[in-house]
Amino acid sequence: MQFVAAGEFCLGWLAWSLGHNLGHRWWHNDMLKGKKTFYAHGESEHHRIYDGDGQRLSQRAKDPKELFISFPLPIVGAAGLLLVAAYAAVFGRWNAVPFGLGLLGFMVLDHQIHILFHKRPRLGGVLGWFQRMHLIHHATHDSNYFFVSGIPWDALLHTLKTVDARVPFAHNKTP
Repeated sequence: MQFVAAGEFCLGWLAWSLGHNLGHRWWHNDMLKGKKTFYAHGESEHHRIYDGDGQRLSQRAKDPKELFISFPLPIVGAAGLLLVAAYAAVFGRWNAVPFGLGLLGFMVLDHQIHILFHKRPRLGGVLGWFQRMHLIHHATHDSNYFFVSGIPWDALLHTLKTVDARVPFAHNKTP
């Protein structure tokens, strides 16, 4: 029973991390092409960047609860709940609990860490290493789509970068 629950928790992580990684690839590919759609509307709208670029007050006015600093958590969370409900319909409600904890837990973890990356100028240790990789993602739009919970997908899809000349901060310390 515990093995099954652990497997379903991992399936929840898999659903979130792979879906997030592939969605991010699609989104950034469309942004690079200059498409203006409801999902690809430019970097500042995608993240409402809080990187000390002088836009903090206007961005905060547009998004006072900072729902879009990462992704619209209530909307993405609701979509995640629909996926959990579908899982429950197929595999049973008790099997959906660990699946939902994996999916929604890593969704919230990624969201909170992303906010931290944009609110803190430089983090240390492992979080600093992820933060530098995230800055490479912002500078290149062609690497590091993983966010924190999906780093295996960038490794498997050969888009993982730890150093990039376009991002001087990313050359600093490694964990």
